[in-house]
Amino acid sequence: MHTTFRRRRPTQILPAQLALAGLLAAGGIGGCTSAGGSDAGRGTVLRFGSAVSLTGEMAGEGKLTQDGYKYCQDVVNAHGGVTVGSRHLTLSISYHDDESSPTTSARIVQQFNDEGIKFILGPYGSAATEAVAPVAQRNGQIVADSAGADNTIFEHGYTQVFGVESPASNYAASIIDAIVYNAHRVPRSVAFVSADDSFSQEVARFGVEEARSQGLHVFPLITFPAGSTDLSSVVTRVRAEHPDLLIESGHLVEGIALVSQAAQLGLRVDGIGETVAPTDPGFVGSLGRLADGVISSTQWVDNWPGKGPYFGTAADYAEGFRAAFGFTPAYHPAEASAACLALVLAIEHAGTTDPRRVTAALSQLDVDSFYGRIHFAPNGQDATRTMAVVQIQHGKPVTVWPHGLEQAPLEWPAPRAP
Repeated sequence: MHTTFRRRRPTQILPAQLALAGLLAAGGIGGCTSAGGSDAGRGTVLRFGSAVSLTGEMAGEGKLTQDGYKYCQDVVNAHGGVTVGSRHLTLSISYHDDESSPTTSARIVQQFNDEGIKFILGPYGSAATEAVAPVAQRNGQIVADSAGADNTIFEHGYTQVFGVESPASNYAASIIDAIVYNAHRVPRSVAFVSADDSFSQEVARFGVEEARSQGLHVFPLITFPAGSTDLSSVVTRVRAEHPDLLIESGHLVEGIALVSQAAQLGLRVDGIGETVAPTDPGFVGSLGRLADGVISSTQWVDNWPGKGPYFGTAADYAEGFRAAFGFTPAYHPAEASAACLALVLAIEHAGTTDPRRVTAALSQLDVDSFYGRIHFAPNGQDATRTMAVVQIQHGKPVTVWPHGLEQAPLEWPAPRAP
């Protein structure tokens, strides 16, 4: 049975309401103190902090993460703020650019602690989250992790980190499953290429295991430096192996480079699967028709089942986000909003901003939402979450897996741009 929380009926949030809520949150309420992690001062502003990548190689994904946090702040405030006992607190999120540096992320989280901010919305990426986690644990801060999916983050015994995302082990494995169970011509061989960061390597390792379990021949893994924009040597090596399927584990800049250079160098495969990049609006924006046919796993789609407080359904979330930001959200903003929502609901359920009691509430959280069920295992990972798979078709990502959520059939072999 799911824990019962104080639920508010989802409503359509008008742009004007969002703007007003944003102004309130940005400026606070004159003369009032802030509740950054305890009830001392009993103020009217609840402060969260986030070290997020706004410059550097993760800036694209980082900005989408920030958009998701901002949207959560505005929607919560438009509904009257965070209910803590008899008080209604205005949510205010402070941001600092970590410049895509995990070391900087950790330093910023320590700075937040020095300012009395105990509630942290996670940075973008597993490396940054892994750097932040021990700092938060030492300080008694809580990290609502939206984008640190590396399984190893949750193997250190941290009690203050709660991740809403499906783990890294599911990213490439989900792509393999979607193709094997949907393709009219199942691939017989696959080449994996991966950036050298921990998350990407973890994704590739589990992808290789799943491919072998499905009976595919797997070529030796090819690794390249994270952030690479020249992958021509990687493409040349893959081309010499003649695989049916190519799967890349990395992020936006590497994903764009691989597809572009595969076309330039005449790589011929039945299809390309990539993690992270294809769901970013910048992917199609950069590649145009070359993006068509590329497959990606995703943490969320706008027809995801579930309905809950503040945001309503996945479709409601997508509609409201699009009205506020001018583009249709993929999973990066959604998972960020979900992490923010989890922290808000835990504070409401605890009835206090005491971090110890909020940690206990997060540990017990079991609630339906626009993002699906949010529930954490004892190690802080999402206990139930699976992934969907999308394919870029006619310039848009459409859901092709799992069964029951398909928006269109998988096109396989994938179409090639003329």
